[in-house]
Amino acid sequence: MFAHTLLIIVQAANAPHIAPNAAHALVTLSRSLEAQAQRRAQDMARSPAAPVNALPVQDPFLTALSEFSLRSYQLSRAIEDSGGPTDLRCIFRGMSEDAQHRADLLSQTATRADHARVYQGIARLTAQAAEIAATPEAQTAMLSGYSCAVEASDQ
Repeated sequence: MFAHTLLIIVQAANAPHIAPNAAHALVTLSRSLEAQAQRRAQDMARSPAAPVNALPVQDPFLTALSEFSLRSYQLSRAIEDSGGPTDLRCIFRGMSEDAQHRADLLSQTATRADHARVYQGIARLTAQAAEIAATPEAQTAMLSGYSCAVEASDQ
């Protein structure tokens, strides 16, 4: 999972700004991940004592979870850069770190019950992210850091 973490750090460092609709994009991604995580948790719960292999790095779910982590981190940075609420910045940064931790857990051999618990945690995490990113406070914090391109070019 070090590769996923490194990818997120590099992408975050190279992303000077994110689009003003980043909160909306995070909501959409979060809802998709929540549904996938719930399905996977249910599948794992069917035979909880059975062993399960670690997810391969190229598993689409891990890729989407890494994207979630990156977008959460970028949203945290954008809120910080725009002078937005400190609690929102901390929440999204924490969600980014939590997603990476859970991806690491899925990258380990365990029982299906262990992975089911991880997927359930991811479903809760992404549901909360969607709910918080959809709040007017998050939307306002995102938009306050950006000026209209036309206005900026007139100055």
